[in-house]
Amino acid sequence: MNNNFIDLGVDPIIVKAIEEMGFKYPTNVQSRAIPHVLNHQDLVVMSKTGSGKTGAFGIPMLQMMEAEIVGPQALVLTPTRELAVQVESDISLMSKYQEVTTTAVYGQHNINIEVEAIKKGASIVVGTPGRVFDHISRKTLPTKGIRFLVLDEADRMLDMGFIDQVVKIIKTLPKNRVTMLFSATMPAEIQRICQAYMNEATTIALESDTKTVDAIKQLYYRVEANEKRTQLDRLLKIEQPDSCLIFCNTRYAVDKVQAYLERKGYVVDAIHGANTQVSRMKTIEKIKKGALQIVVATDVAARGLHIDDLSLVINYDVPIEKDSYVHRIGRTGRAGNTGKAITLATADDIMTLYEIEEHVGCLIEETELPTDEQVHEAVASATGKWVGVKPPKAHAGKDHKPSDHKSREYKSKDHKPREHKPREFKPMVQKVLEEKAKIVHVAEPIVEKVKEKIHVPSKPVYHKKPKTEVKVETVILPKLGPIEFRKSAEPIKKKKFLDKIKDLLVK
Repeated sequence: MNNNFIDLGVDPIIVKAIEEMGFKYPTNVQSRAIPHVLNHQDLVVMSKTGSGKTGAFGIPMLQMMEAEIVGPQALVLTPTRELAVQVESDISLMSKYQEVTTTAVYGQHNINIEVEAIKKGASIVVGTPGRVFDHISRKTLPTKGIRFLVLDEADRMLDMGFIDQVVKIIKTLPKNRVTMLFSATMPAEIQRICQAYMNEATTIALESDTKTVDAIKQLYYRVEANEKRTQLDRLLKIEQPDSCLIFCNTRYAVDKVQAYLERKGYVVDAIHGANTQVSRMKTIEKIKKGALQIVVATDVAARGLHIDDLSLVINYDVPIEKDSYVHRIGRTGRAGNTGKAITLATADDIMTLYEIEEHVGCLIEETELPTDEQVHEAVASATGKWVGVKPPKAHAGKDHKPSDHKSREYKSKDHKPREHKPREFKPMVQKVLEEKAKIVHVAEPIVEKVKEKIHVPSKPVYHKKPKTEVKVETVILPKLGPIEFRKSAEPIKKKKFLDKIKDLLVK
């Protein structure tokens, strides 16, 4: 394996840009792939995510760009929007000292901006199959000048149902081209595409990378289904990672876990298919800048999260497909760094986990759950970031001290009794009140006469049978005529009856 990019035949101006990105030496996949691409050979690379694949196809493509040709010369297809943006950004940095322009095209992005970028002469177009095929159908993406085609993470595009669109795109491209296919796994459908649309492709299989990664410590905990979130919180307090990615199988589970951890005080966000593109990109930028502790995601979002120095991956749900496990844990231990992958397994997940062990070719260690004492010790020794409690808000002023309510003295005040003053009304209101008082004064004798005619006991008499036949009694009041009252075995209460008579008289 060559020890530097110059030995691989890479142009010094590209090497300068790569070194400014922080890469001094080529990775294993770059050392083996770049010479084949420079020799215009089709290439199939089986390698895990994070092994330096973008450089493996981006560096030789940039070196073979022809400045006199205007329009797209290379097309890179990716399964997710996030990955498209990431790949385009990396290639753009690699071409810092070249007159090569790049652009990314993907769903939920302004298509007019993309059209303008292509018209201005973008040499390399990176995009998702759906949006790329849309541009080709609209004839806004010319394909006759494309000399390089890259299928990045082809197995994931197959999983997401994009493979038919990929085939349609391939059929619109010139046959005289260099095709490169990168995949962590090699399903039968991907193998058929290689045979049908590639010309005597060279296969590079990095066996240790496709199955599992030596730099990643893998272990699992047996948990009960109803205590998974609680144990997740306890494990986070024990591990205290600088950054963490938690995988769930469904959007519903992602939202539930994100809400639970947020209540526990963690700085956490969620990514799944229901998020808008703007929110997804903001979340990715936050965790890259260290503004997030945890991201909870589905497998679909996994391929777009390229985060350096990701120290911990947690499988909250055991993946349904074995290949998904490889993709998940490939998020950590990138670029030669050490990483750790934890899986929470219920009794129903054990057999699936055993199948994953057979698939990756290594034993996933079972570990005992932490005790209460271990969790308390971890929290006590934490700096405050990972204790699961949001830090208190800072008070204004340097020497602010919490107030001591017990020592606070209150001075008693001499309160003078308030003098009672009669309420004053406006003239019109006062006149209405006076008229009302006159009516009440006239009505009082009439009420007394009614009381004499109708027997109203001072205390109500209760009967064992409350439901009795209701009768109507007519009472003739002076000057008012006959008034009907409902009469029953249960007498009317005195106050209620008198109030009713008064209301009638006032009206």
